[in-house]
Amino acid sequence: MGNYAFSVDLGGTTTNFSVFVSDEIISEWTVPTPKDNLVDMLEDEIKREIARLGLKSTDFKAIVIGIAGIVKDGIVVKAVNLNLSECDFAAILQSRVNINVIVLNDVNLQAIGESKNYSSLFLVTLGTGIGAGLVINGQLVEGHNGMAGEIGHIYLDSETPEENASAGGLVKTAENYLKSNDDSSSLRDFEKLTAEDIFNQAGIGDEVALKIIRDIYFRFGKLLAVICSAFDPEVIIISGGISNAGELLLDIIKEGFSEAAFGNTEILISEMKEKAAVYGAMQIVGSISDIDKS
Repeated sequence: MGNYAFSVDLGGTTTNFSVFVSDEIISEWTVPTPKDNLVDMLEDEIKREIARLGLKSTDFKAIVIGIAGIVKDGIVVKAVNLNLSECDFAAILQSRVNINVIVLNDVNLQAIGESKNYSSLFLVTLGTGIGAGLVINGQLVEGHNGMAGEIGHIYLDSETPEENASAGGLVKTAENYLKSNDDSSSLRDFEKLTAEDIFNQAGIGDEVALKIIRDIYFRFGKLLAVICSAFDPEVIIISGGISNAGELLLDIIKEGFSEAAFGNTEILISEMKEKAAVYGAMQIVGSISDIDKS
């Protein structure tokens, strides 16, 4: 068994690859995720990179894959955007490339990466959808069905966070507000509104944009307070595309959180961002090494 490893972040739109040795990333690239033949694409990319680096499969300890879907004990239970269901994805790819393959939910993999600095944390990704990963006392919590952390599907006032706090949900909420109200707003000037537009306009003082954001993420902060009452993590980390809104988002979430929180938990914007998955893979591969040496 060699010292190299792959990290693969398999998303519905793009797939991010990294090759690393210990904690050093030596190559990175991104390709579109195909609608079909996922394993063929992964096999081709992995074998091509191994050849480009002048290596062979035995030089690699593992391929760690984060998949946007429900994963339990390495089995992809359901990944709607990838058209996968009850699939032993790791075994299939491993038979093709002759390298140990480890498959996790993508946000769980990111949570492992973020746990480099914390023993217990709750990672929330706010992007196209909403995901979360829970690490308690250094151990990832997947749950009985592999669905621990699926807070996007918790109902709040007849809606779920997925329906309003995700990027698509925020845009839909804003569009519905603009249709049902005649308030003056710069949001009406955009032909195709995005979540980034809404935050940008709120940041420069658009009252409608700020009201929409505040209503949504104040309630989301209260939801995070409930999560903390149940699991008591050391820190909550916010990641995903919406986290790029920075302090504006964070201040509103903290305000909602403080209204409902029982204890005092730190809430932060992720500094690792998309690299968290790679750092998670590094920790997993490092633990394989430790086991092998014992």
